[in-house]
Amino acid sequence: MRPFVLHRILRLHPLGWLPVLPLLLLAGCESGRGDYARFDVAPTGPALDTETSWRTVLNGTPLPAPTEAPASIAPLVTNILQLGPWPPADLMEQARLDSAWAAFTAFEGTRVGVRGIDSVLSQTGRLDDATERLSDAFGRWRVHFPNDPVPAVDLAYTGFNYSAYPTDDLLLIGCEFFLGADHPAVLGLPPTIYPRYMQERMVPDHLVGDALRGWLLVHFQDGHYDPKGRLAEELLYWGKVLYIAQCLAPETPPHDLLDWTREEWNWAMANERSVWSELRTEEMLYTRRRMDVQRWTSDAPFTKAGAVPQDSPDRLGWFIGMRWVEDFMARRTDLDLPELMAQEDVLPFLQAYRPGS
Repeated sequence: MRPFVLHRILRLHPLGWLPVLPLLLLAGCESGRGDYARFDVAPTGPALDTETSWRTVLNGTPLPAPTEAPASIAPLVTNILQLGPWPPADLMEQARLDSAWAAFTAFEGTRVGVRGIDSVLSQTGRLDDATERLSDAFGRWRVHFPNDPVPAVDLAYTGFNYSAYPTDDLLLIGCEFFLGADHPAVLGLPPTIYPRYMQERMVPDHLVGDALRGWLLVHFQDGHYDPKGRLAEELLYWGKVLYIAQCLAPETPPHDLLDWTREEWNWAMANERSVWSELRTEEMLYTRRRMDVQRWTSDAPFTKAGAVPQDSPDRLGWFIGMRWVEDFMARRTDLDLPELMAQEDVLPFLQAYRPGS
């Protein structure tokens, strides 16, 4: 899953990171900007084509015959779990694959994870709710992007490899990533790979936002994302994706779209001017150094950039990009969502942006 020279006044001021009272009063679950209402359309089309391959793992069911297997089996077995090629080329390869699959489904870590999906997500109705919300989101997608594909969805168990594995035709969701920070399957993860701050984001409320955001990022990347682009272009891409995700799933709070808590969203709202002051120097916005880009966009305990304090949420670049797009679209009422994606020049977004307004 692009000229502006301003003094960094708030960085130098000793009170620069104190929350601003009016912003605190405005801060909350909703962004309060962006002209989202005009994109809130009724979903159309059939319900999503949904597979539940996590149940196959839970029940220890053997792999289906290649002629009967859903499309999600190939990426799950070959690319995600890396058990072997699918479909198997001959009987010997089939036997090896069947043996590897049986060992995977019987592994105790797997059993803990899929039982967690059953008890935490399935039996509580959370998976049904998530499926309905994703179906509505892609129903709105059909209205706004009628010529683009709609993926099939597989509610899967991936062995904690992928929370979302998206292609144009498939959105495979690793449901084990949404069991809650204190579930035994999550607590048992190696902290060198999944440190505690990551575990604390593995909550059911993030499932829909993670899945939808992941699919949009991959769907749009070929035509709209430059992996060697400047920081400003990176933030604009994230901002457009998050804005469209909010339009497609208007009932999803923006903090869930960013994998934040409500408190982290409130922090970003209250400190938006200070964050923008830290970011807005010409050399930072237009840097191509990947390390500098990642400071604003990568998973971390907090945003490790400049003078941003350690009580900040991470990936504040996502948040700023989303705010750029909100202010831009509030002014450009003539644009639809495909036309938003076609806007590649960062400058009009910067000119429309009013931090903390």
